[in-house]
Amino acid sequence: MKRLNILVIIFLSVNVLLAQKMNVPEFLKKIHEPKSLSGFHILPHTPPMNQDTTSACWAFATTSFLESEMQRLGQDTVRLSMMFPFFHAYVEKMRRFVQTHGKSRVAPGGLFPDVTDIVQKYGIVPYRAYPGLPKGRTRYNQHALYRAIDSLKKEVKALQIWDEDLVLQKTREILYKYMGVPPQSFTYKGLVYTPQSFLKKIVRLPWKDYLMVTSFEYAPYFQFTEFKVPDNWAHNKHYFNVPLKLFYQSIKNALKRGYPVAFDADISEPGRIGKYDVSFIPPYDIPGKYIDAEAREYRFKGGLTTDDHLMLFLGYQRHHGNDWFLVKDSWRDAWQGKFKGYFLDHGDYVKLKVLAFLVNKNAIPEITKHLPEKTLSNPTR
Repeated sequence: MKRLNILVIIFLSVNVLLAQKMNVPEFLKKIHEPKSLSGFHILPHTPPMNQDTTSACWAFATTSFLESEMQRLGQDTVRLSMMFPFFHAYVEKMRRFVQTHGKSRVAPGGLFPDVTDIVQKYGIVPYRAYPGLPKGRTRYNQHALYRAIDSLKKEVKALQIWDEDLVLQKTREILYKYMGVPPQSFTYKGLVYTPQSFLKKIVRLPWKDYLMVTSFEYAPYFQFTEFKVPDNWAHNKHYFNVPLKLFYQSIKNALKRGYPVAFDADISEPGRIGKYDVSFIPPYDIPGKYIDAEAREYRFKGGLTTDDHLMLFLGYQRHHGNDWFLVKDSWRDAWQGKFKGYFLDHGDYVKLKVLAFLVNKNAIPEITKHLPEKTLSNPTR
């Protein structure tokens, strides 16, 4: 393991040095970077939002997915509150922390189920009803919130305070201070709703039809497995594992069929460059023809590929012999280039660095035909 870690450090150091010498504009010409978004059939979506200084990309991306699904199904176009599920997910993390006597992970990061499961349990509200910002603030900065939660965790563990009601009360008090109090009722288009009635009457999504898909050799193919990343604090085992070729092709097929695709990827890459709005795999890392399941596994197990960021695919095009994907992105560097809030991901990057995706299972019959006959009633839970 020590030798592997040393190799990883050497690999990263060499990549950084090579990246500094790389002529990015010339390389982008070779892979025929699209110069505009006009070649994409862009799926319906709400405009991108900057997550600012938060680690809530999972909430931004997954609520964006729900918004696009609502539009695809002809429902209301409404921006949902990404901080409503964020608030309740933190409560659930602390609940599990107490139940496991401090062994369960409590951190700002999260995954698709931290929205889909939370929404089905707690309901959802529009962004206007709960932006999750303290009074007087217009931009997110949650550093103080994270520090306060960490202090509470340390105190609970040090003093062995395993009183669930008490700890959750303290947790909510912290969240109220830094995020505001989630509404129990609110007005939408002149009518009063609760989070649960808004979910039932407005956000009418087919929850049983959503499927999470991954592709790794650490688990058998065509079976549900645990997604082995730190942010999977609940140890969700409902990710359907498929071979890489099928994984990649299904993303393309879903987009061409008109379905949005939320995804989890590594963005700590020298080939992700905000001012150019692109993500690609530099040639000094691995040539595209050598990207396969083994290459993915090597980088994942060695820490070269990590669970960094969740985003939303909104379009695909074949451009001068290369696959390109249009991404709606909430991370800060997505506002550095000309496509504010969007990235263009090259196909090689998607093959190597996308860890998992969430989509309506009707978009990917080539995968769903492999689901077990007695599959889960809700594949994301």
